[in-house]
Amino acid sequence: MRKTILANGLTIVSEHHEQASSTLLCYWVRAGGHYEENYPYGIAHFLEHMLFKGTSSRTKDQIPIDVENCGGRISAATGTDRTRYYAHMPYDKWKEGIGLLTDMLFHSVLPEKEIELEKKVVLEEIHRARDNPREYGSRTLYRLLRAMQPERASNLGTEESVSGLTRDDLLKFHEQFYGAGNIVLAATGHVRHDELVEYVKGLGIPEPRRISPATMLGKLQPYELGGRVIHEARDIRQAQLHWGLYGPDAYDDAKYAGIIAMHLLGGGQASRLWRQVRGEKGLAYEVWATLSPMVSEGFISGYVGTDPLRVEESKAIIVSEMERMRQERITEAELERAQNAITGRHLIAQDRPEAINASIAAQHLYGLNTDPRHFAERIRGVTSDEVLSFSQSYLCPDRMLYVQVGREANATADDPTREAM
Repeated sequence: MRKTILANGLTIVSEHHEQASSTLLCYWVRAGGHYEENYPYGIAHFLEHMLFKGTSSRTKDQIPIDVENCGGRISAATGTDRTRYYAHMPYDKWKEGIGLLTDMLFHSVLPEKEIELEKKVVLEEIHRARDNPREYGSRTLYRLLRAMQPERASNLGTEESVSGLTRDDLLKFHEQFYGAGNIVLAATGHVRHDELVEYVKGLGIPEPRRISPATMLGKLQPYELGGRVIHEARDIRQAQLHWGLYGPDAYDDAKYAGIIAMHLLGGGQASRLWRQVRGEKGLAYEVWATLSPMVSEGFISGYVGTDPLRVEESKAIIVSEMERMRQERITEAELERAQNAITGRHLIAQDRPEAINASIAAQHLYGLNTDPRHFAERIRGVTSDEVLSFSQSYLCPDRMLYVQVGREANATADDPTREAM
């Protein structure tokens, strides 16, 4: 891997693979849904949409035509702490790909007419998320876990916040966060670093007019969840039960023991929840639990889809297995099995161009050590005592939050942060 920082502050990192037949080019912007404290909620996601709506040299219709003429594909995604714009191109068309992305990021014109049209599109995206019971349950869970910081509630924003967005809002957000010094360009596949750097220098990326002071996010503000249950009544055959707790973030070394603990609890067909909920009781087709350590927050979460009349039975098994993790030290055989599964799957996944590119970006955006061999070493170094300590510290049923979507389910407590549903 090679790295160059241009005079305008843009960081360029690349990893060349001579035998690759394609090149993946990604602009990673250190801005996402969690950076919206001083803006209408959903603006990061909305701006991502708008950068496809025409530049000073391309119409919105010309952008997909240019991509197809090169045989590539282009897209974008807005996350909590970063936004990604990417072009995956045949190896001999990478210049066209990076030229198009650069034009979109730095020379979009944000036409008023397109803003009003795109509001309708994003509102339909919000409606779709609400109409899907499973997605609605998941989004509600994370909105409530982040209730003390409403700007983090949803990357989509709300109907009110999106409807009220203005072009001036978008220009201010772009000026603050889309300066070259707040962006990493990561290129992986068949691309030579020196050639990439020289080409990007000639693309006319403007000097940033404003440097973002929010280069790092503050930590999430948790609150007492208290085992409360939030219920959304819907006339569907299967109850969707989501549950969550707070966990370690990406900078906390406790995450390694947590990854093992959650793999054993609900990480696949050999996990305890799978065996009990599906294998022994036949309560569900799908059940899982996972740890999500992110830049400024960490969550432990799980899901089960079951008959509405068997939700309480499923919850009892989840709580029982969590208590078992807290009371009993895992065996060396379990530990070794989890370590092998986690490291093996992680190393295999890192061969994908997308994973390589994302790892490079995380390292240079937020200083995370994303080397896959480092991850494997840390996982293999976890002890059964550390897994027990993690479980005792984090897997506390009385600190859980449940979100239940479906028929004939009972809420055990009301939530003062709850919006009308």
